[in-house]
Amino acid sequence: MKKTIKTYGILVVASLFMMACGGSKGGEEHGEEGHGGHDEHGEEGTVSLTKQQMDAIGLKIVQIEKKNMSIGVQVTGDLELAPQDRADISPILGGIVKTITVIEGDKVNKGQVLATLEHPDFIQLQQDYINSINTLAYLEKDFQRQKKLYEEKVGSGKEFQKTSADYFNKKSKVKALKIKLKMLGLNPKQVANGTIYPVVPVVSPLNGTVSLVETNIGAYVAPLTKLFEVVNNDKLHADFRVYEKDINKIKVGQKIYFTTTSIAGEEFEGDVHAISPVFEKNPKALHVHADISNKKKNLIPGMYIQGRIISENTLTTVLPEHAVVTQEEKTYIFVKIKGKKHDHGHEETANTKENEHGEHTEKKGKDEHEHSGHEEGKWTFKMTEVIVGASSGEYIEVKLLKPLPKGAEIAGNGAYYLLAEMGKGETEHTH
Repeated sequence: MKKTIKTYGILVVASLFMMACGGSKGGEEHGEEGHGGHDEHGEEGTVSLTKQQMDAIGLKIVQIEKKNMSIGVQVTGDLELAPQDRADISPILGGIVKTITVIEGDKVNKGQVLATLEHPDFIQLQQDYINSINTLAYLEKDFQRQKKLYEEKVGSGKEFQKTSADYFNKKSKVKALKIKLKMLGLNPKQVANGTIYPVVPVVSPLNGTVSLVETNIGAYVAPLTKLFEVVNNDKLHADFRVYEKDINKIKVGQKIYFTTTSIAGEEFEGDVHAISPVFEKNPKALHVHADISNKKKNLIPGMYIQGRIISENTLTTVLPEHAVVTQEEKTYIFVKIKGKKHDHGHEETANTKENEHGEHTEKKGKDEHEHSGHEEGKWTFKMTEVIVGASSGEYIEVKLLKPLPKGAEIAGNGAYYLLAEMGKGETEHTH
């Protein structure tokens, strides 16, 4: 009887031991299944893309490389003309507009007639010049005669002085009238020969383009009234504002690159040729003037521009600009994760179970292998924080907070797409 009870007890203990082992193995299997589900959702801060998604965004894989980076000072400004390349055109004497020969946008040459004016005062001026010339000829003869008599002590000194005064006064008047005729655009020699001009021309003082017409035929214009504006856009230059903290980085001769929203997708370049010695009060900045190397006809004064002045070149680690994304005032890149753990785990588990359970496990291993093959079409990226520095427009300086494995592969473009996809995945995981 005792032997029977003892045997029964041993069987009970053995049964409990086997149940415990079975429960443990079931727990392991459950744990593995749970681990697979975690990987399916992805680690925190990771995102997976299918081949179709990667093809759609044209994903490129790059590595961090070293390049000579142009360090630039970010600046804004406007396109401007020097004072000598812009002209406000006004008449010296008032008159009535007789003709207008140009409209806004017309190209003009220096000395070209833009309009003509008429007024009786113009006729009177020419008459005064002719009369003064004739009178001067008479006074000159009288002056020479009185001078000779005075030198021979025959004539009166008082008479000679009066004749001299009349002669030199008239001579200066003729000279003044001659200058005035030239300023009006009339030929004094032709007027002296008897030609009377009924109108006076208004001419352009420089080569350029008519940018403003502020009169019309028949209008009376007072002296110094602005009628036209002509600008020479061939002499256009960039006028940038550089703030106090960057002043010591700027020197004459440095390269400058800039863009304008008016001409999208095109970059212009130039060289710093002058730096203002005086601070502008509001905002507190210096004006930096740059000549433009690749001017375009559609660049016009007053356009807002933004660019960078190249202050130095340095060898540094860089990535394409599209590889970097900004979120909550921090910058990140997406590093490709090699050898996903859940793939290796499935393969390892399948081999082990085949040895222990035969056909049943072999079938399960085949299913998992098919699942693993499906996952091979996906690439997983981990969002990694970095610090960025200078930008060249194409590349950006990148400093790692933690070292990456040698030869680490990084998404070279589509960083914002990856960020958006990661956000979707996190939302789905939360639900």
